Amino acid sequence: MKPRLKTLIVIAVAGMFAPLAVAAPIFVDFGEAAQPTGNNYNNVSQAQLPIFNAIDTTGAGTGIGITTSGFNPGSNQNGTTSPTGAATIFDSQATRDNLFGHTVNFNQPAPLPLGVITITGLTPGTPYDFAFFGSRTGVTDNRETQFAASGANSVTALLDTANNVSNIGIAAGVLPNGSGTIQIAVSPGPNNTNGSGFFYVAAMRMEAIPEPGSVALALLPLGIAALRRRRLR
Repeated sequence: MKPRLKTLIVIAVAGMFAPLAVAAPIFVDFGEAAQPTGNNYNNVSQAQLPIFNAIDTTGAGTGIGITTSGFNPGSNQNGTTSPTGAATIFDSQATRDNLFGHTVNFNQPAPLPLGVITITGLTPGTPYDFAFFGSRTGVTDNRETQFAASGANSVTALLDTANNVSNIGIAAGVLPNGSGTIQIAVSPGPNNTNGSGFFYVAAMRMEAIPEPGSVALALLPLGIAALRRRRLR
């Protein structure tokens, strides 16, 4: 065996046993406490109690914490129960209800114009992709909701939640800060025409983006096999 090929095979074998930085997605249902979602969802109700060890889609604990603040202490239960299109990534039990906020004193002594989702326990330097869903059916105005995710960088997604059954908002490549934290500020979007400034969040998916080096290690054995076949011809 030629020295170069032998070295590549040793590296390939090491790559086969190296752990991949590919984690299963995490799903969150925001809404009514009496309507939790199963199927390995994390449920955040209007009581806004924190989650200290979020589970992923396999049911495994991740050590990631999720805390919310600033939303109305009630819930909106007028979301769709039949998501379509891009929104089918979410369980219909999760799309049917929302946490919400508003820019007027709706059933509260003061406006609640900004809800905050704080996610801790993330890996600094690893980018995360977020998908958001909100739905308020039976309305005729624009209830655009803004999701401003920030850590070491900032990415904003906009989603009109009025009568929404199929659309999601995407914030891709968000980096945690040095403490492993990302904050998502939820508020009315610039195109929101509702007189009370209502905004909604029903569900969220977050997923770590695989590290290129780990993916390369995983694919290296295939490249070695191809190289060896070529040499044997």
